[in-house]
Formats: sequence, structure tokens, C-alpha cells
Amino acid sequence: MLDKVFEVLSMTFGKSLQTPLTLRALWLVTRLAEKGVSDASYALFTMIVASERPSNQHWEVARLAIYGAFQSNIVIKITPARSPELDRILKFLNYHLGLQVAGEDHRYSIIFALEAIVRSDHYPTDPTILRCLRDFIRDNPSFMRGMRSTMQPHSPYRLRLAATGLTALTSGQLFDPALELEMSQFSEHLAAFIIDDHFHGEFIQRCSVIILFGMLHSPEWREHIASRFWRMLSYCILVDEELESFKWCLQNAIKLLEFTRGLPDGEGLKWWYVTLWFHYDKLDTTVRDEVERIAKDMSVGDGLSDLDLNLSLIGQEVTKIRQEVDEVHKAARPDMPGAEHSARLRLVALEGNYNRLARIIGGR
Repeated sequence: MLDKVFEVLSMTFGKSLQTPLTLRALWLVTRLAEKGVSDASYALFTMIVASERPSNQHWEVARLAIYGAFQSNIVIKITPARSPELDRILKFLNYHLGLQVAGEDHRYSIIFALEAIVRSDHYPTDPTILRCLRDFIRDNPSFMRGMRSTMQPHSPYRLRLAATGLTALTSGQLFDPALELEMSQFSEHLAAFIIDDHFHGEFIQRCSVIILFGMLHSPEWREHIASRFWRMLSYCILVDEELESFKWCLQNAIKLLEFTRGLPDGEGLKWWYVTLWFHYDKLDTTVRDEVERIAKDMSVGDGLSDLDLNLSLIGQEVTKIRQEVDEVHKAARPDMPGAEHSARLRLVALEGNYNRLARIIGGR
């Protein structure tokens, strides 16, 4: 029966014959939290948004359809083979972000579109999806302005959570100086959400530190990092080491040390120094020498408590990875042959960093 209902609705909407009665019928059927409704609603959504110039009626149908597709937390798999459908979700999202910036309230339509991307099975690593996102943003400069507008203190938690996830995916373009707008305010709102509002798990911790490395990579944006946001660097170990902004930051570690020394409250320097000890094994000789020199000076002055903080944070991560190694070893999963080896390599590197700092502190 559901198939027949959606077949008739699709034929009707495909011919642009929307009436209050057919819209009411679609509203009613999309309230049903069933897999069949989700799949049929998603198919209807992609058909409607594919129109070259959707009318207001088209967008009304699309809003009802995206609700039916995603309101029951059923994940629609967006795979590289279905990237044209991702383009349609982005088209829908971009249009409604523009309406939101103009003062219309479409927050829940925006939430569903964002969650469709962020909840994808391939988030955040699939290169085809990332390329699709970046190409779309390049061709639609207003998109990131709309994204930044979602991070308001009054915005729903789900909206800010999903927006943070997508911001992490697109941080390279979010921090393009050509898109500069109210940077300090955005940084403050992001910090308030991540630090103040709720307890967050590893997903949001990883997203937040990815965003922070994106800010550090940009000379314009790093000037506007909120003081509290610097502490997200305590999660720097969660960042993929192949991330472009992360690699740039480590390669320019001394430059960032000099920058953070010039900040008034010391938070930037404190947390950037934590990052350098977490990744001490990846630094070149010049940077290592400077990091050790700073540690020796701190160990005989007022900086001992900060060194102890560094050691404690690294020690916590060492304990966590040891547990991970044990769990992977016990599981002995044939589908993850390199998982234990990778975890052991990370453990050895981090233990080396920990021991090096401990020796400096112990030799004060």
C-alpha cells in the first residue's frame, strides 16, 4: 500500500500538480517511521530536487520528503557511486541555508540534510564524497556563510552537532580568507557549544580539533581563535596525520610557537606546547631542541604544573592505547589484520614521547 501511495504521489509531483490535498497526503505518510517510508521518501526527494529550477512548491515537497527520509534515524547510505544524490542534498541544504540567513526558519530541514551527510557510513574518509563537497562549496561561495550562521547559541543542539561535523569536513574552505565574516563571533559560538553546552564523545572531540587545526593553518583565522577553544588541542592525538592542516602546523611548529607567545592570556602557547609533546616523535631536530629547551626552563620555574599537565594527558592516552592493543589482540579479527600493528606503533611512539618528557621533569 505504501508503494502505491508513493507511486501516485511521485507521478503527481512529477507533473507539478501539487494541491493542498496531495501535500496533506504526503505530510501524513511521511509521519510513519518505517524503513519503507524512508526509502520511498528519499527517492521522491532526489527526484524533486533534481529539477533544474525548483519552484516554491517543489521545495515544499522536498522538505516533506526529506523529513520522511531521515526523521526515524535510518541511515541512507551515500556511497561514491551515488554522489549525484549527495549533490542534490547539498543543493537542498544550500537553498535552505540561504533562507535561514534571510530570516526564515528552516532549521529542521537543514538538520536533516546535514545529518544525511554526517551520518553517512563513509564519513569522514571517502575521497569521492570529500571531493564532491569541496567542488560544491567552490561553486557556491555563499554555502559556508550559511554554515557559519548555524552555530548560534539559540540553535538546536542537533543542528550545531551536525554543523560541527560538516564544518570539520570542509574546514579548508571554511577558513578561506575570501569568506571572512565575523570570525571571532563564530569561534566563540563554536567554543561555547563544544565546551559549555554538553558532554561530547570522541566524534565531536575529533571534529573540534580538526576545525582548530584548520584555523591555525589560516593566518587570518588564527588571529580570532577564542581563548577557550585552544584547549581542544588536548585531543590532537585524534587527528588523522595525513590531514593537510595538521601536517602544515607541525612543519611550521616554530612559527606557531612564536605566534602563540604573542597572545595575551597564554592559553594558545600552553595548548600548542601540549600538541608538540604529543607529536614529539614527528618533529624535526630543530623543533625538538626548542621543545626540550622550553621544558627545561619550565621545570625550574613556574611552568612545572603545565609540564605535569602535559605528562598527565600523554599518560592518559598511553593507557587508552594499551587497552586498545589488548582488545584488538584478544579479538584477533581476521578482517582487521593491521589494526594491532598500527595500535602498537602508536603506543611505542607515544610511550617514547612520554618517557622523554618524564626524564626532563625528573632531572630538574
